[in-house]
Amino acid sequence: MNTELLEALNILEKEKDISKETLLDAIENSLMNACKNHFGKTDNIKLIMNKETCEYQLYAEKTVVEEVEDKLEQISLEDAKEIDSKFELGDIVHIPIESKSFGRIATQNAKNVILQKIRVRLYTISILKKKKIS
Repeated sequence: MNTELLEALNILEKEKDISKETLLDAIENSLMNACKNHFGKTDNIKLIMNKETCEYQLYAEKTVVEEVEDKLEQISLEDAKEIDSKFELGDIVHIPIESKSFGRIATQNAKNVILQKIRVRLYTISILKKKKIS
């Protein structure tokens, strides 16, 4: 369990009146943006997030082929068999992606996406409160 992240989300939810769901959506968007910045596209990238524990799995779906033409979307039969000998041509292999591999710039961009989502939500809340007062 990612307790630090969970605690931070709970604090933001209480102090800033931003739902944990909104914050988790921002984190998901930022991870996918980081993938796009790192790999150039996200067509085959999948993200599974447990919203209760804030644990997530990020992986690339790669098709098993005889000869690799696109490293981002394909894996050779030989490499797939090293992962699991049961893989055959045409199978889909899930290759885990470590978010630590994105680098400093992608990480900064991800942080900016999250902060922007928070700012937009805070602005929306303040507008709604002003309309209520009026």
